[in-house]
Amino acid sequence: MSTDKVLSIAQLRFGYTPTQTIIDIDRFEIAAGESVFLKGPSGSGKSTLLGLIGGVLTSQNGRLSICGTELTEVSSAQRDKLRADHLGIIFQQFNLLPYLGVIQNCILPCRFSARRRERAIKADGSVKASAKKLITGLGLSDDLLERRVGELSVGQQQRVAVARALIGGPDLIIADEPTSALDHSNRDRFIELLNHSREEFGSALLFVSHDQTLAAHFDRSVSLSDLNTMALA
Repeated sequence: MSTDKVLSIAQLRFGYTPTQTIIDIDRFEIAAGESVFLKGPSGSGKSTLLGLIGGVLTSQNGRLSICGTELTEVSSAQRDKLRADHLGIIFQQFNLLPYLGVIQNCILPCRFSARRRERAIKADGSVKASAKKLITGLGLSDDLLERRVGELSVGQQQRVAVARALIGGPDLIIADEPTSALDHSNRDRFIELLNHSREEFGSALLFVSHDQTLAAHFDRSVSLSDLNTMALA
């Protein structure tokens, strides 16, 4: 595992009002290639923290850098580009476009990021070939590739969401409660598949969940309540 940091947080403070503190983290880092399980109950600030890491929210105090770029020092447009180039996000509700096919959903990040498009082409010859390799590697059969994702099962849609996050080898994969709709056996199988796939790219993983039983699948486990020792909420 590399010692380079894909995520570095120091003295980060955030609240939605001047008198509110939701996030108060003195230090948190993720190394390149590392998998981290972040646990915390509903309402503990997990989604707020992910919004800060993704550049959707901006902190009032402290520092947060992605791959060496300090988010508090760049413009909104630059944060959007950094997110597209360096982050792959698996949302709890997947956020796929139901009217588009499997391949079309998977290649969307490469339309917004020249860096990821070039990396996909370098790896597999074309963006479409890279998408197909990822999707079939995640267990979807060839006959599903041209279907609209709205026609797929929840488990199949989940695999498309993972392939979309992985395409072009982003530096950090963020997974926000992606197993909440799965039963125990499918949940563990999914995490093993996710870890295997992102390790091929050398991507780090921040996996967020309230389910402590998942922690054994990751390099280390961190409690948001331990990080967030000074927060008022």
